Amino acid sequence: MTKSILIMTVTGNQGSAVADVFLNKPGWKVKGLTRNPLSLGSQTLGDRGVEILQGDVNDVDSLKAAFQGVDVIFGNTVFSDAMSNPNSPDLALLKPGQNTRVLSYDLELQQGKNIADAAANVPSLKRFIWSSLSDATKWSKGKYKGVYHFDCKAHVEDYISRTYPELAQKTSVLQMGLFITNWKWGRTSVPWQKLPDGTMLLKIPGSGNEPIPLVHTQDTGNFVDALLNLPAGTNMLAFGDRLTWPDYVKLWSDITGIPAVFEKTTVEEHSKLAPADHSAEMAEMYGYMQEFGFHGGDPSVLYSRNVKPEIPCTRVADYIKSEDWSHVGDPNITK
Repeated sequence: MTKSILIMTVTGNQGSAVADVFLNKPGWKVKGLTRNPLSLGSQTLGDRGVEILQGDVNDVDSLKAAFQGVDVIFGNTVFSDAMSNPNSPDLALLKPGQNTRVLSYDLELQQGKNIADAAANVPSLKRFIWSSLSDATKWSKGKYKGVYHFDCKAHVEDYISRTYPELAQKTSVLQMGLFITNWKWGRTSVPWQKLPDGTMLLKIPGSGNEPIPLVHTQDTGNFVDALLNLPAGTNMLAFGDRLTWPDYVKLWSDITGIPAVFEKTTVEEHSKLAPADHSAEMAEMYGYMQEFGFHGGDPSVLYSRNVKPEIPCTRVADYIKSEDWSHVGDPNITK
């Protein structure tokens, strides 16, 4: 019997990776939601067999129409680029006295609620997989209240539990670790710096002692597939390896042959990078994950590397070997 999976933001990094896996699984019908079915990404996926559906996370009715009759929904949202892009259309939605971090939180939280509202009205739904992150405010006991791109996703989980108990019973959570490709967004995201003698310096807020789960988004589909074979309610943290920053820098240097060192810095110092709201957001994220762990110490979390059979994923060393690092540390780099 054929089963169907509906993938939110199917042309994005996570969504397209999920499509890649389920297109190659016998017995699965793959549906993908996108705002623009005529985009090159949408048409390419359509040519490969994805049923492309038009929908908008800001339009609940469009989501309800797209979700009908599906067995599985992979739900994910994208944090607004208002913090880092001066031309972001979301900036038009700024309220008086509101900064772009809070705006981005509000927008993504509402989009997550819209997805939950629509998913709760699908009688055929067997599993809802929500791409989430830990509640930094909660797990840090209020010390880190500004990791908005973590909290908004976690607060969608809270909304589902409060509002839709039946949907909550069908929900599993996928926490993707820190994207190993984030260095491509520049120094505010991953602050590599080239020193005058050619040595690469990585300065990260915190002690450097806490292992960080590093993951490649191209593996998202494998993690979703694994979650479907685990009980509903599973909260899985997905990664290829967990490394401390000093160990990561050493591994990176050993593989690339480029001398590199790690240096501790502070949340305050990282916050001085520009653009200001983006750097402050990233600074608090780094501070939180070093002091409380990426998942905040949540006892419900299952590490993906403890799942049997082993989930295929990209190991950090293999990623480093495969990447072109010629632009690392370039202050003008942009993904």
